[in-house]
Amino acid sequence: PTVLKNKELTAFICDYVRLIIIGNARSHEIEALMDEELNTIMHDKMKPYHSIQIMSDSFPAIGIVAAVLGVIKAMAHINDSPEVLGHLIGSALVGTFLGILLSYCVCSPLVSQIKVVRNKQHRLYVIVKQTLLAYMNGSVPQVALEYGRKTISAYERPSIDAVEQEMMNPGGENKAA
Repeated sequence: PTVLKNKELTAFICDYVRLIIIGNARSHEIEALMDEELNTIMHDKMKPYHSIQIMSDSFPAIGIVAAVLGVIKAMAHINDSPEVLGHLIGSALVGTFLGILLSYCVCSPLVSQIKVVRNKQHRLYVIVKQTLLAYMNGSVPQVALEYGRKTISAYERPSIDAVEQEMMNPGGENKAA
């Protein structure tokens, strides 16, 4: 179900199964083509990450610029009362605080989460790649699935029994006896 909901992954699988069925390509050629496509997919998927990371890196500098401008404005009122001067200096410091807040409390957690999600999505493609290559190199489907299963993180990897059970009873459907 997870694979079928992901249109891009489904298209990836269909494209390479089609190449395997045609039968003219060798496994190392298909692997090189898959690697190139995976690099392109990852590059495209990481564009928002890089853009927001640049913003995150620049917010503290923008905050410093705001503080300097605020101090310059405060210096124009140097002869005013301490209350007015204090208010202007406080306003200048808000710029620094805002830059740091936006960088470290908003953008940095966001880019970290984007990277985690994109890497997890990329892992699905690697699992498919390993499975298809194993099948293409002559492994029976059950063994090819094991190649794919072994590329899953040990913390998330289903047991071989769970994979077999899912293969025998896809989607957990109960069959009438």
